[in-house]
Amino acid sequence: MDKSRFDFTFGHLTPIANYYALEDLSIWVFHIDKIPPHVGLSVGNMFFSLKSNGRDELPVNKLIQIVEKKNIKSVVLNLRFSIELDEVRRIFSSYERACSVQKSCLAPIKEVLNISENVLKLSDLLSHLSDGNMINEYHGFNVTESELGILSYGPEDIEKRLSLLHA
Repeated sequence: MDKSRFDFTFGHLTPIANYYALEDLSIWVFHIDKIPPHVGLSVGNMFFSLKSNGRDELPVNKLIQIVEKKNIKSVVLNLRFSIELDEVRRIFSSYERACSVQKSCLAPIKEVLNISENVLKLSDLLSHLSDGNMINEYHGFNVTESELGILSYGPEDIEKRLSLLHA
């Protein structure tokens, strides 16, 4: 794997063969082969995500069906972090849609995890969580070992992508 392409890699984490829904929190990274990737999270069997056109809230088993049917390159990171489903639902419902770097798909996740507003990119968040030993293990969907990382990008790439989606 050419690690110079990535701001964050998953090689130091424990891989698991099959994903299983946990009562704890899991971060889902979609389209890890694109800049920027999309991110959401799940608590137990419910998944949440903030998108340019609104929010998602759906059962994890439905999400897995979509990921597998559309062959979406994704990674799920199981975290050492517990929070009530109702609290996650309340936080996500306070956001209308992703529209800027400050209100990207990452914003409600940072709020759930009580992470600083200064964290603007997914790789920064994952580095923070990894440094704090908060990432337990991961599972990949439709990814090869050479794709197991977050490609390098900057906040301007997030703005450009959101502008494109809102055009």
